[in-house]
Amino acid sequence: MLIVANLVECTMPVFHILGYLGLLPFLLLTLLAIVPWLPQLDALAMFQRYSAIILGFMAGVLWPVWSQRLSVWPLALFAVSLPILSFLAGFLPTIATLTVELALFVSLRLGERWFEIDEQYHPAYLQLRQQLTAVVVGCHAVLIGFLCF
Repeated sequence: MLIVANLVECTMPVFHILGYLGLLPFLLLTLLAIVPWLPQLDALAMFQRYSAIILGFMAGVLWPVWSQRLSVWPLALFAVSLPILSFLAGFLPTIATLTVELALFVSLRLGERWFEIDEQYHPAYLQLRQQLTAVVVGCHAVLIGFLCF
């Protein structure tokens, strides 16, 4: 048991490192969309693509959880619908796409709470997920505000 506890303690910083590294494209692309230092790069389009990819990844992480449940349909439908809705949002005007993606990231966190997935997370990982989601949602909100004003 002590070995398992030590293993969890050793791997948690890896989750933090990977999580924060995953934020870098959100932060850099937000900055580049507002201040176009690289005009040949369509930072806004890249942001939307990266957002859809990460949302799909985060929803995919739910698969092992819902596959262990007796009633899998609600959670399975939820997990599969998020990346599909994100993809479909790409056909909307940019502000609408960003708004839908922002709502989907919030929905993912609320869904994790609603389906009681949060209870299965290590407390440090849960805190990390909440922080990462707040930053991602904030980046979406900054871009929406920038495009609106």
